[in-house]
Amino acid sequence: MDQSSQDVETELVDLSEVSLGMLRSTDPELLNESMSRLLEQVARPRLNIGNGGPPGRVD
Repeated sequence: MDQSSQDVETELVDLSEVSLGMLRSTDPELLNESMSRLLEQVARPRLNIGNGGPPGRVD
């Protein structure tokens, strides 16, 4: 399934057009909020990766 990034709803910053070189030179303070949200998601992954059932998270 190929989804346009415009079809994906997220609260994270869009880095799809940012090269690794640009990312390295970006002020870390600009990414702190998104990084915190991402790490929270990693710490509490969904239980239903694959087939069936409602999400295991409440966020």
